[in-house]
Amino acid sequence: MPAGRPSDYDYNLCVEICEKVADGKNIKVVLSEKEEYPTFPTWCRWKRENDELFNLYTKSIQDKAESVDFEIDQLIDEVKQGLIEPAQARIIIDTLKWKAAKYYPRMFGDKAGLLDDSKVEVTLKTPDFLFNSNPLANDKGDDEPTQD
Repeated sequence: MPAGRPSDYDYNLCVEICEKVADGKNIKVVLSEKEEYPTFPTWCRWKRENDELFNLYTKSIQDKAESVDFEIDQLIDEVKQGLIEPAQARIIIDTLKWKAAKYYPRMFGDKAGLLDDSKVEVTLKTPDFLFNSNPLANDKGDDEPTQD
């Protein structure tokens, strides 16, 4: 391991790293930016061993999804200004949407509106006329349709 890379857990350092992840950066890119940051294997160990870091990192990944949403908005503006071709933007936007859904499926997933904890009760009632042998028959019991 290179000199200067920490091996002992440091929560404040983790907060700094997670802020960069929340801003849209990849964790491996962030960890390579400074010698003061842990290596990726050390980061993974810290995350497994410390629930506070696991929760902080999970929330930063969710925030990263919102950064991706911002990036999509920027691409849309670039298309409107003629700076990028719509077909090219669509490929990038579709990829970003996919990533956002992976980072925060509850908010950005395809079924985002259906993932809440609320329950809907549905009662199905079959209309009586479906059991009548002649649905056009009147209610007097004859089988002849009524004429209005």
